[in-house]
Amino acid sequence: MQVMETIIVGLYVFFMILIGIYFAKRAHSSESDYWTAGRSINTFVGAFALFAALASSSSLMGAVGSGVALGLPFLFAYGFGAVAILPFTLFLVSGQIRRSGVSTMPEFFKQRYGNSVQIIAVFIVVIGMTFYMVPQLTASGLIGSYVLGIDYKAAVVVLGIGFTIYAALGGMWAITYTDLIQGAVILIGMLVLSVIILTEFNGFTPLIQSALEVTPHFGDITQPWMSYFGLFLAFLWFGIVSPSAVMRNFASRDARTARRTAVGSCLLYIFVFIFGIIIASAGASLGVAETLGNRDMIFISVIEHFMNPFLAGIMFAGLLAAIMSSADAMLLAISAGVARDIYKEYFKKDASEKTVTRLGFFIMIIASMIGIVIAINPPGLIAIMVGWVGGGLLSAFGFPLVLGIWWKRANTPGALAGMIGGSLTFLVLVITKPFALVSEPIIAAPVSLILTIVVSLLTNPPSEEIQARVDRYHTDAPVNFDEKVS
Repeated sequence: MQVMETIIVGLYVFFMILIGIYFAKRAHSSESDYWTAGRSINTFVGAFALFAALASSSSLMGAVGSGVALGLPFLFAYGFGAVAILPFTLFLVSGQIRRSGVSTMPEFFKQRYGNSVQIIAVFIVVIGMTFYMVPQLTASGLIGSYVLGIDYKAAVVVLGIGFTIYAALGGMWAITYTDLIQGAVILIGMLVLSVIILTEFNGFTPLIQSALEVTPHFGDITQPWMSYFGLFLAFLWFGIVSPSAVMRNFASRDARTARRTAVGSCLLYIFVFIFGIIIASAGASLGVAETLGNRDMIFISVIEHFMNPFLAGIMFAGLLAAIMSSADAMLLAISAGVARDIYKEYFKKDASEKTVTRLGFFIMIIASMIGIVIAINPPGLIAIMVGWVGGGLLSAFGFPLVLGIWWKRANTPGALAGMIGGSLTFLVLVITKPFALVSEPIIAAPVSLILTIVVSLLTNPPSEEIQARVDRYHTDAPVNFDEKVS
């Protein structure tokens, strides 16, 4: 056991749980408070919260591990896509989807397309977000096993339960304000580690030279072009298609705040990308990749080599912050999908807000347990797993969502065809593996686009009411939050 690191990490997790307990009463007072923090989050808090939700274990451990294992160009493909997420989101959906007045992505699909599309969307959200938790839990297990000196499986269970508690108790209120803290911890920790590394190597150029001398393939293109492009696409669209990220827009005070939040998050994410290149280069210079059972442990090896126990403890807290800030948002998206979009919509419309939020609480716990079971034997590198999730969500949601906002002619049959056709194409490609690693969305996303457009044009156009609603997505006119679509 690493004593100093254990104390710091333990205090950090305990403090996050206290925040969840503090916000529990407010969060459970209404559905709006539980899932959207009362639509009252300002730009500063929202920017850090959105940044922390996107800066997952993939952005840290996954990016560094895959960068050393598969080469710096792979890290660049990931990084450029991740940094471009937020400007892309800003122009395509941030303000528009906030004006819709909904609280979840499936609820938007219901408002725009109807019940059938909402049900399919909930199913995909639950499956996608549950699988997305696996790389977060994998990273927590790797950190916990090193810091706490316990078995990897035990670490997955202990830390997985830890972040589930505060997310389930405090809803979006707790998640947003813990993410504010966690976003700051991530940035500060990576900044300190990067400064230490550059100081020891006397600058960036000597660092790169050392990395290439020890790990010659670090600068090589090791994968087919489709892998790089597929990874770039998956992360580029992630802020648009990931329900956990989209829900941040619903928590903003208004459309303008949602757009400003995206801008602020982008600026913060650029620093993570820069720091990630420095840390990956340090990892390559250590030459330990081949000795590790899991390449994602390279980040931990860098921390251990360059930092004293006190600073290492803070950095491990930063890694946990990245994990927890993403996992809590995923749990919230899953619970909202089941409790709000399915149970209240189709089983018990008169359910009280307390009943719905309590159901959401239990759904979070169940989803976390499923993720823990899968993470005990993870299927691959963290960055690869997140790339699969991003590619799958893009293939399912990307074009039905964007066309629903920007194209009045998009209709229910078109959205269903695009969503189902894109998802099935993606699954077939993942299973049969005819192309390069994580290249599936290059094929599956255009299939979804073509199906959405063609089927929409071959079937009846949406009603005038629906088309008028599309116009309201692009104006600051008041939206009737109680408007329903049959």
